[in-house]
Amino acid sequence: MTAYRANTSYRWSAVAIVGVLLATACTSAAPAATGGSTSATTAPAAATTAPQPAAAGGGDIVIGASLPLSGPLAPFGANIQMGYQRAVDNVNKAGGLDVGGTKHQVSLVVLDDQSDPNMATDQARTLYQRNNAVALLGAATPPLNIPISQVADQVKRPAVIGACPIRAWLSGKPDGWQYAWDIFFDENQMTDLQFQTADLVQTNKKVALFTDTEEDGVTMGDLWEQKAPTLGYQVAYHAKFPVGTNNFSSQIDAAKSASAQVLIAQMVPPDAFALWKQMKALSYQPVVAYCEKCGNSGAWHQVLGDVGEGTNAADWWSSSLGYPESQDFVNAYAQQLGGQSTDLSGIVSSYAAAQVLLDAITKAGSTSPEAINAALATTDKTYAVGPVKFGADHTSALKAIMDQWQGPNMVRVYPTGSGSTALKAPVPGLGQ
Repeated sequence: MTAYRANTSYRWSAVAIVGVLLATACTSAAPAATGGSTSATTAPAAATTAPQPAAAGGGDIVIGASLPLSGPLAPFGANIQMGYQRAVDNVNKAGGLDVGGTKHQVSLVVLDDQSDPNMATDQARTLYQRNNAVALLGAATPPLNIPISQVADQVKRPAVIGACPIRAWLSGKPDGWQYAWDIFFDENQMTDLQFQTADLVQTNKKVALFTDTEEDGVTMGDLWEQKAPTLGYQVAYHAKFPVGTNNFSSQIDAAKSASAQVLIAQMVPPDAFALWKQMKALSYQPVVAYCEKCGNSGAWHQVLGDVGEGTNAADWWSSSLGYPESQDFVNAYAQQLGGQSTDLSGIVSSYAAAQVLLDAITKAGSTSPEAINAALATTDKTYAVGPVKFGADHTSALKAIMDQWQGPNMVRVYPTGSGSTALKAPVPGLGQ
């Protein structure tokens, strides 16, 4: 098995910035656990041998999740937990999950991995071996989801992953995943969107890329480099940097000197907050600007305010797409989240991932890992996040769209047509 080296750069020392993110996360924190959920902040040592999952004859069915409920990725983790909890609560309120003709309550056990890949690895083992989870649900981003997936393959129990770009996830096990499954967008389709959206306005077609050295930054940076000339654009400057970088003055000067009117960034939120504030201070106003991953949280508007206005970010769900239960999610969460953003998309997609797993358990008629895994392979249904059908590589690609921050909401600007909003350019928040 290909070894995964956990990137410890996710345990940043930028305590002040992390504190801002954690404060932001409190606005969308998951409600306190009730009957169908157990939450914990640390995991006990894993057992040395894995007990078999509970038989269909009796007892609760345990589903586990190691989530970033603290640390730099906390805003993502809180929303993912809400989606998982909603799916479990719905099943339990309906009398339980049907397994082989018998209804069982479902218990969701959640551990806080503190945004640490090494802790996610340990907790995945604990959930399978100590908590006797029949399957796991995923965390957020490749550095957390890849180690969770590797544990699933090692112990041969299913894991359904979301919030993890497909190609970066596949790179974690080049010979193919066996028990892990991923539902998210494909970077190959997603990395067309930045150029397609830029085509909506007049630019000089010169692009500045800002990408960190994490898995998704490397994957997407390479794709943008390859695609730019085929779509009529020129990458005039490409800044590459490790997570935790917070001084971008020289890179901004280089992008300005290159006359880049299109800026595309792939980085973590705290680093991007610094970049956007420094672009504003140094009077760099691109015609269009994208912040992938970094712009995918309500923290973007709450931390940056007007400076973040007009930033674009890809999304994987929108109420404008008309998928099942769309309005229910808007009514239940939009006000609580302070607007419609990818925070809501995170809730919807995690809810759908949990439904996919629960449906597979029912279809399997058993808690046997092999039976559940086989049932997951046959998934073919439209869920709240859209159509889900796994390919031979264990992925189901959601069709990405492009949103723009306009006030407290992320609105769809591409594809254009019914339900879309006009793109604002040049980037309003970076003007003087």
